[in-house]
Amino acid sequence: MIAFGAFYLVRGDDSTPAPTEVAQTEAPQVAPEPEAEAAPDPLFFLQGIDLGDGNVTLVLNDELTNQGRLVVTDRSALAAAQATAFVTVSTEEGGTVELIEAGAPPQYAFAKIYRDDILVATLTCTTTLCGGFTPEHMDISTLLDVAQPLTSAQSSFDAYDDYLASFEAVNATTEYMFLDLRPADPFPLEKQTARMELALPTLVTPANAAFDPNVASALARTIVEPLLPDGAQISEVVFTATGEGLVADGDSGTPVLAGGAPIPFPAVKFTDVTVSIQGVSTLSSAALDSLSGQPLQRTDYQDAFETFVTQRLQSSCADCFTVKMNGDFYDDATIIASEPESYQLDYYDLREAP
Repeated sequence: MIAFGAFYLVRGDDSTPAPTEVAQTEAPQVAPEPEAEAAPDPLFFLQGIDLGDGNVTLVLNDELTNQGRLVVTDRSALAAAQATAFVTVSTEEGGTVELIEAGAPPQYAFAKIYRDDILVATLTCTTTLCGGFTPEHMDISTLLDVAQPLTSAQSSFDAYDDYLASFEAVNATTEYMFLDLRPADPFPLEKQTARMELALPTLVTPANAAFDPNVASALARTIVEPLLPDGAQISEVVFTATGEGLVADGDSGTPVLAGGAPIPFPAVKFTDVTVSIQGVSTLSSAALDSLSGQPLQRTDYQDAFETFVTQRLQSSCADCFTVKMNGDFYDDATIIASEPESYQLDYYDLREAP
């Protein structure tokens, strides 16, 4: 409202009356109240989920709960939350929230819904900008009241039948589920093949003797195969020639040098024998002892070595020296590599879930 100015006469005793002007003023302007920002629409993400079809499991991720991953399986609890549990269709940072069918690639999952342990829907952010929810933009209190932590478990097996039995047990009950731990096909895993490598006693043969690997391989198979369990078989026999041995100190095993070079012992040559076996990863002690007692060929070179020490080394102490093979020398049959069957099953234990 605007006030109009007026003139007033001020009378003095001997002075001339003078006009006085009152300044015009304006009333203060009042700023309009800002309009309240409308909250995004709610998304009741359990509505439309048929709870009567199979066993429905709801997994709430930490991005929604701030309590870690939680799970709800009780049908009545899920039914009670269908009309109350919601998030808004956009996050506080403007991310778009949708409930999408399984198979779509969510960028950011807030919750997942499974039916009979198979993913059917995901509550997710479908935009690059996601963010979270403020309390006024969500209400999952009815679910948090009954939800329990999602507990993972793991079992390991070395027998395929045991692995399959546990796999079927998880599939047959609602107390255990695979959920997002279900691996890609093939699942269950296919049967593995156990493997091992067996070193037979090292061959020691005269240096000038001919060596036929086919004959030696056939002999190796003849002595090993009867000791294998049913289903196991030899896949390969490999011979690794290491040549002549070297003269070494009898106590330390350090090669003896002549002119700065090791001294070879030329009377015999050494060959390692490795048998690759499929279908088994170990052998009994009795089987290994049996193989150790029947080397393919082991030439006795003790007399030749004593003569060599006397003539070449000019020493009467043959026991002060030994012959060191250029490689690994096996006196006994030895398992040098073993790869047993191994199966791992990852799943969730839902026995405490409501």
